[in-house]
Amino acid sequence: MQGLQVANHQVEVFLIEPGTDRYLGRLCNFNTCPKGKPDCHVPGCGAIPFNKRFEAFVPHADLLAAASYSTLYRRGEGRLRSALDLPAVEEA
Repeated sequence: MQGLQVANHQVEVFLIEPGTDRYLGRLCNFNTCPKGKPDCHVPGCGAIPFNKRFEAFVPHADLLAAASYSTLYRRGEGRLRSALDLPAVEEA
């Protein structure tokens, strides 16, 4: 395989409920759900397959505030902007 690669321990995928923007959990990186690991024993973990829950984690109310400028698509509204409209990253 060539090109950019990202290992699963380098990315944290937050799962957000469409329409309400309610935090649901994070994408689990185990190959089966539930896996039977200690992480799987947190209440609610795996109730939605591969939705990992963390005990006592409560996201800040403004969890998505920083992402609003880069939201490209919203279910029910459609396309908001193109990725080409986002600011470019300048190389050093």
